Amino acid sequence: MKTVVVASQKGGAGKTTTAMNMAVAASQDGLRVAMVDLDPQRSLRGWWEARDAEWPQMPDTDPAPEQVKAALPALAKHFDILVIDTPPAAPEWLTTVMAEADLVLIPVRPSPHDLRAVGATLRCARGRIRLRVPAVPTPRAKVTDEAARVLAQYGKLAPVNAAMRVIYAETAATGQGVTEASDPKAAGEARELWDYVKGLLNG
Repeated sequence: MKTVVVASQKGGAGKTTTAMNMAVAASQDGLRVAMVDLDPQRSLRGWWEARDAEWPQMPDTDPAPEQVKAALPALAKHFDILVIDTPPAAPEWLTTVMAEADLVLIPVRPSPHDLRAVGATLRCARGRIRLRVPAVPTPRAKVTDEAARVLAQYGKLAPVNAAMRVIYAETAATGQGVTEASDPKAAGEARELWDYVKGLLNG
């Protein structure tokens, strides 16, 4: 089982949006996907509870952060991918959870505030980062390219930007992924990101 942690100290960066849409895209790719929600706001679980589909799946209750490592062997018997959503903060336990990841995704909006917040998340990762998502979602603007240049100094950036689209809010309310909805551009962005993540996980 491969484990993907989605993390960002900055709220509103697109962390839960990334987690849910990546999990749906991976499920549509034929993988058995599980999700765990470590964010006290429980937005990912709320989305999943509104969902009417077999995959992705979630445990009846989310483990406490300190229980994640112990829960992995049992999950690995039933799932191919585990996606872990985390809070918009850098709690002490985040380093421990990231240490169990095969891949850490850090969504970042192209704003000075978001770029400043990246540092705390990177410090928690301590070398576990294999991918940064420069903008999910983000407006298409010159600032996006400028943010990408700043983030590139930290390592690898995903070659995928997601635009600000109403469909993200709509699907968050209905329990869908954008690859199951009616916006082909958003669906294409989500599939492109998953294809890139899949390549990293299998590489």
